[in-house]
Amino acid sequence: MEEKTAGKAEGKEFPAEIFPHITRAWHWRRLVVCYGAASVIISSWTSYSPVRPYWDALDRQVFFLLNGSVAEAGWWQSVMAFANTRIFDALSGAALVVILLLYAFFGRKGTLAWRGAGIAFLGIYLLLSVFLRRKLGIGEFDRASPSVDLEPFFDMHGVLGDLWVKTKSSSCFPSDHANAAFLFIPLLWGLAGRKWGLAALALAPVLVMPRLVGGGHWATDILVGGTAFALLVASWALFTPLFYWGMRLLHIPALWGLALLTSLYSKIFRKDADSV
Repeated sequence: MEEKTAGKAEGKEFPAEIFPHITRAWHWRRLVVCYGAASVIISSWTSYSPVRPYWDALDRQVFFLLNGSVAEAGWWQSVMAFANTRIFDALSGAALVVILLLYAFFGRKGTLAWRGAGIAFLGIYLLLSVFLRRKLGIGEFDRASPSVDLEPFFDMHGVLGDLWVKTKSSSCFPSDHANAAFLFIPLLWGLAGRKWGLAALALAPVLVMPRLVGGGHWATDILVGGTAFALLVASWALFTPLFYWGMRLLHIPALWGLALLTSLYSKIFRKDADSV
């Protein structure tokens, strides 16, 4: 009887004990706290805030410190130049996908189908959130990057020959890299637990630091814009039934996909075995 119940929990029924942070209830208090924190962060950065001069001072200090580190030619300059290319952006996205796939296939809790449903929802939610925010221009401020406004500026464009290096932007707030990285952390932490969340946290500096070094973003594009975005968007996934229902809806397609892969795998290897 116990085995049957366990099998049911691991099958069609959502295994709440395995995904304790994926809720089917509305946690209004936590949602309000996240929105309140995001509002405080954004308000502290606005032009009428008494805290704004401190943010501006931090922006200048971070820019001169990090951009100054690439003033001289060398391996660090070359690495940072490469980290500001489209190729590195693609590799960074691939790294996030690899983390999700590692969790799907090597995670210790839950079935592969449920983990697959979880990462599918996470990926869809992340991409839609970042894409729609940028497409609709939500939360954008007319703000040029520090490479446009401050001097001295050490431009890495041309360090890698004809390979394009992004170092300037006419509208840099908030940082899309920070939005994606900072949203990825709580979503994966909520789905997979602390170990996987820490892996995402360790990857975040690799994603956001190159633009600071290159001059494409101010520190507050990341600290203010990215943090506020993550608080607003992640709270809807983690403190409402959204993540829960997303996994429920994607679980059946995940089962179908696994069944198809299993069938193809069996046919291929059975054919190889018969030919021996």
